[in-house]
Amino acid sequence: MADFDIAGVCAHPDDAELVMGGTLALEAARGRRIAIVDLTRGEMGSRGTPETRDREAAEAARILGVAHRESLGLPDAGLAPVADQKDAVVAVLRRLRPRVVLLQHWEQRHPDHAAASRIVYDACFLAGLRAYRPDLGSPFRPVKLAYGLPMTEAPEVTPSFVVDITAQWDTKMRAIRAFASQFTPADGETVALPFDRFQHAVDLAARRAGQRIGVEYGEGFVTREPLQVDDVLALRGRSI
Repeated sequence: MADFDIAGVCAHPDDAELVMGGTLALEAARGRRIAIVDLTRGEMGSRGTPETRDREAAEAARILGVAHRESLGLPDAGLAPVADQKDAVVAVLRRLRPRVVLLQHWEQRHPDHAAASRIVYDACFLAGLRAYRPDLGSPFRPVKLAYGLPMTEAPEVTPSFVVDITAQWDTKMRAIRAFASQFTPADGETVALPFDRFQHAVDLAARRAGQRIGVEYGEGFVTREPLQVDDVLALRGRSI
């Protein structure tokens, strides 16, 4: 059986790069086994075919150093916390067996992002039930869930922790740029998404997160439960 250290599970191709790309690159560089699971292929997006986005997702994963990436092929613009969609995630969790799952925050403007958060949370719980759908694999439950704060529409939420991604910033941005179809006009389209403005928004959010811990760039995460501390002297980040 596969045993991954971390799995980033998000709604669309490029969501993981935006929300947690720096963190995944950092952990991959440490030698941890990282997986990305895209719930959909992004087929309802205004730009790029699913096939193009598949290729872009593979290239972005290579840039981040991710060991495994797959799409569950759930319906884009149709994500909902229903049994069949949860079961698709249960099956992949039992197969990949990640110790930590990074998922999207539950407060989101995009309905798919909010739905993905609920689907993944429910699936993480259900995957650990021995009597639940044994045909989907042996029971398994991740040790920790952490919700990534979105980079372009961040809710006013105080992160439980912030990861210093300063050294991975260029890698994160190269991975985002791998989704070139999202920044290229479609046939008959006169205005493409201006990458410079988009990058400015991502840059600003990452700088704000980094400022919380006194670094240049950061990615913030929320946990629903308190974090255990075994060594008080190992706490990082100045209070005063």
